Amino acid sequence: MDFHDIDALVASIKEQNAERNYWMVRTMGGAFYGDFIRNGYIAIGYNEISLQDIAALDQQSHNAAHEELKALITNRCPDIANTGHPSGQLLRFVRDIKPGDVVMIPSTGSFHVAIGIVRGDTFEEHVAVVNDHTRCPFYKRRCVDWKIYTRRAALPPMLQLMFASRHIVSTVNDYSPYIDSLLNDFYYKDETMHLVLEIKTRREVMLEDFCDLKALGSLVDQFCETSGFTEGGSIAMKVQMESPGWLRLSNKNVEKMLVFGFFVVLLTGGGVKIKTETWNFDMSTNGILQSIGEFLDRKADQGLVEAATRAVDSLKIKAPEDLQPIIDILNAKNEGREKY
Repeated sequence: MDFHDIDALVASIKEQNAERNYWMVRTMGGAFYGDFIRNGYIAIGYNEISLQDIAALDQQSHNAAHEELKALITNRCPDIANTGHPSGQLLRFVRDIKPGDVVMIPSTGSFHVAIGIVRGDTFEEHVAVVNDHTRCPFYKRRCVDWKIYTRRAALPPMLQLMFASRHIVSTVNDYSPYIDSLLNDFYYKDETMHLVLEIKTRREVMLEDFCDLKALGSLVDQFCETSGFTEGGSIAMKVQMESPGWLRLSNKNVEKMLVFGFFVVLLTGGGVKIKTETWNFDMSTNGILQSIGEFLDRKADQGLVEAATRAVDSLKIKAPEDLQPIIDILNAKNEGREKY
């Protein structure tokens, strides 16, 4: 593949839905955290109110539906004094959450968290009452494809703030850039390309590390200029740095960010031929990867190459996993060309 013709590669990049919402769903103090994860769902209580009841509410006005549901809760759950709270939570769970939305659930004490993607609409599953308190007895449920399980302490500092809400269902859209960066490390959203570099070093990060990292951006700029790519402006870099941490880079020029990702892959591989547990491709094939390899070996300022390599090694930057399918496309095309 000629390195100027990268439309097929760009088309394979993950595009995130800019309209999707992000939710925090509580697990009754962590009691149902394990059950939600094991069985791939989230749920909400108030079994006295069925999905059929909610479907019969006013479809045009949220406020009217809210008032109707409050009256229904008062009638069926006389022990609940503030009916506005469960009414709002039920409407959020059933009507506002959509397939494709992102949901987060906390464990006991919010020490652990799981992040997943909602699949399908709300359904009811009537479960038998059991003595095991870890089994969730709630009828109204949504299927979730869990993507990440991690410690809360491992999350970016900004995400720590979203645990303040005590609602059963709460929106966390303000934290979407940080959540997106956990789910993907190379993706397109809001007409902007995002590259997330995970920094795995546990030592203190020095100012020199970031000075060296700037050399990587300079190399990418030089390659784009000599290869005929449009400049595309400088790459914005946002840092969440507590070592380990993340670097989030963004630019509206998709091709330039793709090239930047390839540079990172090559530098983390330590050479033009890469064979590790994660990566397996040979730079002897023609195409953009070979072009970058040749640029690093023969045309680039070797001082910049050494500085960029030093930054990648020192910070222990991890190669972006979402670039692997794009590398696979390159390999497949190169293999097909070699046969002819």
